[in-house]
Amino acid sequence: MEQMPAVLRIEDYKLEELLRCPERFAKMKSGGKRESDVNWRQMVQFAASHSVNDFYRLPEEARTQAAIEAAVEKWWTNRNYKFHSDEHYLQMKQLVKAHLTTFLLGGSCPSMPIIFYEQLTAYVDELDMEISQIFHLVSVDPEGSAQDYIVQKLAIDTDHDSLELLFHMTSVFCMSAFEKLPTRIEVLSLQSGKISVFVPDEASLERSYDYMYLVKSLLPDVDVFKVNPGSPVQLVM
Repeated sequence: MEQMPAVLRIEDYKLEELLRCPERFAKMKSGGKRESDVNWRQMVQFAASHSVNDFYRLPEEARTQAAIEAAVEKWWTNRNYKFHSDEHYLQMKQLVKAHLTTFLLGGSCPSMPIIFYEQLTAYVDELDMEISQIFHLVSVDPEGSAQDYIVQKLAIDTDHDSLELLFHMTSVFCMSAFEKLPTRIEVLSLQSGKISVFVPDEASLERSYDYMYLVKSLLPDVDVFKVNPGSPVQLVM
């Protein structure tokens, strides 16, 4: 019996969590345990993502503001103690309802996406690792050819570092998985209602590979970033 070599897998939500909490990064590198409890940002992201999934599973005539609000209520956490205050808890719920309504019904999002709320994984030969990402919306670019597509992500964190991570990671993933860069990568802020737009090209793709290689080199050597760590494999002769 031989050991199957562990494959490095980078998952978007884990990197986002480490980016928000660098002290966890240091703790993991030193061999400390990873905190498993979720924070208010993760709970808001969870509710918004599932609400989008519910929305697109409805027939088009049923996709209304009331349906969006009902979905948010359905998926919203009852752990208000995780938020800064009761006011913050209620404010975030209202913001998510309002901005999802604007995005989904106001023309920012497609009526018929190719992909909605799906986690995809691709092996990147250039980096010798897997990348796993949750894709909220992928749609045909109405201004391009039949092969042109747009990637949209709903996000709580839209600071510079978070946007940079999302842009580079998405570019590398799409090139490996779809063999073609998206014409646009759009980040829809659940807090501000603003949309950040990125246009990847060959030059930016090289920077994206460099960025993800740097991320890989800085990751702590812990099982949370590995697939089947230390799993035995039996060779059948």
